[in-house]
Amino acid sequence: MSSQDHLNVHMSSSSTTAGGSPPATGPGDLARRYVRWTLRHGPLLWLIALALGVTSGVAMFKLYRNLSSEIDELLPRDAPSVRALEELRAQLPGLAMLGVVVDAGDQANLPAAEKFLDALAERIRAYPSRLVRSVRTGRYEEKQFFERFGPLFIEEGDLVEIRDQLESRRSWEMRQRLGIAFDDPEPPEQQLSEILHKYEKRVSTSVISPTGRFSMARDNPREALSLVLVEAAEFASSARFPAELVSRVKADMAALGGPERYAPGLRVGFSGNVAVSAEELSALSQDLGVSSVLVVLAVLTVILVYFRWWSAIPILCLPLCIATVLSFGLVSLPPFGVQRLNSSTAFLGSIVVGNGINFGVIWLARYAEARRHASTVEAALAEAVWGAFPGTIVAAVAAAASYASLMLTRFRGFNQFGAIGATGMIACWGMTYLLAPSLVAWIETRFEPKHHDVRPPTPRRSRATTFIHGLLQRRNSVLVVAAVITVVALIELRSLNSGHIESDFTRGRRRDTWTSGEGYWGGKMDRLLGGSLTPTVVLTNSRQEASAVAARLRKAVDQPPLAGLVEKIRSLDDLLPADQPKKIEALKQLRRLLSPTVRAQLAPEQLSLVERFLGPSLDNLRPVRLEDLPPTLTAGLRERDGTLGRTVLVFPMTKRLWQNGVLEPFIGGLRRIAAEAVATGAQPGRVAGYLPLASDITRSLRRDGPLASVLALGAVSAVVLIIFRASGSGLLVLGSLVLAITWMIGATLLLGLKINYVNFAAFPITFGIGVDYAVNIMARYRQAQRAAATGPPGASGAGTEEALASTARAVTLCSLTTIIGYSSLLLAKNRALFLFGVVAVMGEIACLSTALLVLSAALSAFAARGSSSRASRQYHRAPR
Repeated sequence: MSSQDHLNVHMSSSSTTAGGSPPATGPGDLARRYVRWTLRHGPLLWLIALALGVTSGVAMFKLYRNLSSEIDELLPRDAPSVRALEELRAQLPGLAMLGVVVDAGDQANLPAAEKFLDALAERIRAYPSRLVRSVRTGRYEEKQFFERFGPLFIEEGDLVEIRDQLESRRSWEMRQRLGIAFDDPEPPEQQLSEILHKYEKRVSTSVISPTGRFSMARDNPREALSLVLVEAAEFASSARFPAELVSRVKADMAALGGPERYAPGLRVGFSGNVAVSAEELSALSQDLGVSSVLVVLAVLTVILVYFRWWSAIPILCLPLCIATVLSFGLVSLPPFGVQRLNSSTAFLGSIVVGNGINFGVIWLARYAEARRHASTVEAALAEAVWGAFPGTIVAAVAAAASYASLMLTRFRGFNQFGAIGATGMIACWGMTYLLAPSLVAWIETRFEPKHHDVRPPTPRRSRATTFIHGLLQRRNSVLVVAAVITVVALIELRSLNSGHIESDFTRGRRRDTWTSGEGYWGGKMDRLLGGSLTPTVVLTNSRQEASAVAARLRKAVDQPPLAGLVEKIRSLDDLLPADQPKKIEALKQLRRLLSPTVRAQLAPEQLSLVERFLGPSLDNLRPVRLEDLPPTLTAGLRERDGTLGRTVLVFPMTKRLWQNGVLEPFIGGLRRIAAEAVATGAQPGRVAGYLPLASDITRSLRRDGPLASVLALGAVSAVVLIIFRASGSGLLVLGSLVLAITWMIGATLLLGLKINYVNFAAFPITFGIGVDYAVNIMARYRQAQRAAATGPPGASGAGTEEALASTARAVTLCSLTTIIGYSSLLLAKNRALFLFGVVAVMGEIACLSTALLVLSAALSAFAARGSSSRASRQYHRAPR
């Protein structure tokens, strides 16, 4: 039998023609021999499958054990931001911060909050060096350093201005004493305090308490905060490291009796990039567990409701479980070499189950129907294999092709997603045909021998089928409504542009982070410290290159694309002032110019400020040496081997960077400056951190997203056209798919859903999964048409409508299991995964709707017109 003949066979649960009789064709000798082979070698096949399953299960366990929420796992290893981040992790020991923030609520409770954090800090200091580098409750070392050496950090231009003002004042005093100040009765205005005030923040750390402790109290809004800052030993990259550190701190907080023991109403939260990693990984793990349980329970329920046969559960689920585990095991091997799962691939287990069970559903539905027309189990198995093969192989190949299209992109989040998905689809189809026949025969003969003649019950006529049958009677209305929806979707598509790609990665974090998680407590820590502690780092090969980069950056901060986006820049030059001996001499000269009269004119606060910089402490002032620098100031500047000064720290104003179209030019500007500042032919500076990763992901998504979608649509179209031999039937199937895609994209635009680095994958995989429904509808229609060709006049339209309506049961069940797999993500705390679930579910609903409603209505209309035309021709040819 040709593949074209196979396609004419109904792929759903009904194997009868419109009139209720079995189809004219049946399984050939090849199908019967295959079934006999699977029954004869069933134990061996299962033994091999279980052995592979156990081995793959170990590999799958390792993949999930290495689960990572870090976004660098989404990019290829040779991406500029990934290479720079790997160099950063190898070169620098710090920049991973965990803040434990206590909100006392009232200034009166602040001492209790500080006492609690002091006790906690002592415990954290006892942690092993692999976890913690330093623990701070304040900027004490920094405060002492700047109080001692603060005058050396006054810029030369400001020293000149101070000198000019003091000399002007001394000249005025001299003229007053000589009585010749006729034109200057008033002394010249002094702005010493205004000049020196900009250095006060660094010297006194006034953003926190005057003592230098990380504490602050405000009356309006009422807020009293205190903080202990933990500098972790490693950059927060490992899947286990952030969670281990946070978990250990929580355990010590509990051992201390919690904050309530120190004062009622104290609240504690975690902040910093370590807290972000731990929080996102925790959400990912929780979501994974919940989704897995819900998918299994929901799929089992649907199977029982549909088949009303308990044996359907092991028949469908056992091969499916082995196939799912096997797919993860295979991708851990070359050439895929997947070593860990990320935020994009973690939920593929649920998705593979939801998609992969479709092949078993079609196969078992065909067996259950054939069992009511066959005298033996073996004959029913042969008919099931023969009848379900064309539809399921098309579905498997199309789904695998759409997943595999993602593997052709360089975006690792897509690449690994495609590898696991494509392998899973082929594995699920293969395990169904290899393992299910012998399992069915074993169950029927071993567990139901007394009821061997009792066939699996016929699925009840579902409400969905009745509903669809009624809609087919109103096919013209269905087509009109579809046209209206299409017009609305096309209008929305006119606004589609790159602005619909999500550039704010903070919107992909877990939903409760802004009300009770790191987003909430991180905001409090930033207010307390006066800004973020997490910089973007520029790595260079020498101190001279770093100085050149820093100098260029400072000149560029007031010009696009950096204008208004940089809070501060820090390099070793900021800690080792230039021309220190010259500055010391200039400062002593300035102090001598401070006459008693000038001092008398200053307010007490201004005088205190002047004394701080130009007072008696200048007598013992000496140049700053490297060994004078406290470790807290050199974080991010001192490398693992002790080398200082080869890095530049850029502290950005992060909130503005998340605006659309801002981040990529900003990172591009940093990279251009880092490259231009070094000598020609030398290695350019490397920009590392979270923001470069986000920029590269956005750019990669903009490049690889459309490519993946085009490749997936092209692969699916090729499969459909080859199977349908480029006939009109194939074009109608593709038309149904394109219509569904239009609805899907239009719905995302209408709802204001932006495309992020996770949910973009929903588009290409929907092409392969969703086309299955139109393929089955078209195959059933062709069978009905072939049966009607030999039937009585007038039977074609009614027979076709009945056949198409009956197909709805199996197709709807297949779509429902897929929707269940996607819908589990709607409960995810992670917003990016939640939005993936939303887009994927909309795609499934669109594909099912266009296939069952629009395509069926169109085919029903074609059949009705064909029947009328044929009856008319027969009437005119009849003898009068």
